[in-house]
Amino acid sequence: MHDRGTRDDFLFDASGFHKKMTVGDVDRIGTITLRPGIPEGLRRTSALLRAFIRTEWTHDVVAFNRAELDTEDLDGFLFGTDRAALRSLVEPLRDLQDDRCFYCNRRMAGDVHIDHVVAWSTIPIDGVANLVAADSRCNLDKSASIPVRAHVDRALERRHLTEIARTTRLPLLYRRTSSAAEGLFASLPVGSILWRGVRDYEPHTA
Repeated sequence: MHDRGTRDDFLFDASGFHKKMTVGDVDRIGTITLRPGIPEGLRRTSALLRAFIRTEWTHDVVAFNRAELDTEDLDGFLFGTDRAALRSLVEPLRDLQDDRCFYCNRRMAGDVHIDHVVAWSTIPIDGVANLVAADSRCNLDKSASIPVRAHVDRALERRHLTEIARTTRLPLLYRRTSSAAEGLFASLPVGSILWRGVRDYEPHTA
């Protein structure tokens, strides 16, 4: 972009851009063409660039919304917690649940899944308060379904969540999970289908 006679256009020809462009101006340009070698360079440095861009984006969101924003685990809220980080919950949650699936209470054998009680696709919350250990059968059948209120209440009533959050260095997000669940169930139309167990559903009541 142009600034006091200098041009930072090493990625592409920026001669047609300026700081006071309108949306219409950008639409008229349509596309940009990266300079030779730039696509390969971006590919090689993608991991570093991704981390940098996420950090800067998070800082900007905080700066523009400082008065209203609950900034706890904002990066996780915007981009989701790394799946490898969530795997650190497997053993603590297995112990907490006495090695039983949170949903069906059967002994867990084989691969243990970490499941969002309120699905990430519904409300993106990667906090310990919204995460449980489940067997693959329940987790895959539940998928992105909205669970019955009883499952959410039991998840929030578990003991030692603060301790697990501290030892795994993952956010608890208890208040956010509780508030989101309240809003979700309050806004659901009566009769909406809720997941209770494998191939077991019930209608939502007011």
